[in-house]
Amino acid sequence: MAKKYIRNLSIFVLIWLAVMVIYSVASKVTDLDYLWKFFLLPAIFLAAIAALATTLEYLFRVNKGINWIFLLVVVGIDQGIKAWLFSLDWESISIPLIEPVFYIEPTHNTLGSYLWVLLGLKQGSHVLNIILFSLIGIVFIEVWRFYVHRKRNSFWINGFIHLFLAGLAANLIDNAFWGGSLDYVTIKPFYTFDLKDLYITLCELFLITELIDNRLLKRFLSMPKEDSKRLNREFFQFVKRDFRVGKKN
Repeated sequence: MAKKYIRNLSIFVLIWLAVMVIYSVASKVTDLDYLWKFFLLPAIFLAAIAALATTLEYLFRVNKGINWIFLLVVVGIDQGIKAWLFSLDWESISIPLIEPVFYIEPTHNTLGSYLWVLLGLKQGSHVLNIILFSLIGIVFIEVWRFYVHRKRNSFWINGFIHLFLAGLAANLIDNAFWGGSLDYVTIKPFYTFDLKDLYITLCELFLITELIDNRLLKRFLSMPKEDSKRLNREFFQFVKRDFRVGKKN
């Protein structure tokens, strides 16, 4: 059990550190007082999340299907924070959390997605965002359903789909009702994010943990070509059956 705790903590922390090293090098940040807070404090937070998730894996049995109450709660928290901020003079809010790194500084991302910010886009369509992310959501749900159908509904893959759906639902609401995402936690000088972005980050870490748990990457890379083709055919047949509403198999 101790090995699994150490492994999961290492996954969460090392991936964070690797990504942030890239950010730091790209932005040429050399201030040591900044860097230790920038690296260490989020790493401690993610380590605590990994430890909590590993404990929950041992304590609770994973149920089939989606826990809609969980989704309502986590999406409600995200949207409640944004509704509260929009009721204030949010453009003038600047609250230091841990100087000189973390601040509460709301900014309205009218592109509707952090992805478009990373791509350097200056404008975007909220309707296009809704359509695009809805399609992505359908694909991820079908992949998850196919995986659970063939293999297992583990704690990590279950957590992945719930966190993904929470981030997706919050993104769609942001685009449909707020005209974009109101991000409010700033990591200077890099980016500003919200609770939705945290859900997506955690869902990625949960997925990586599941892949490592089952050595899936190694299996996929070493899978014979014929087996890979058969798996793809089975997936597309599975999707076809899912969308034959009211039609007998």
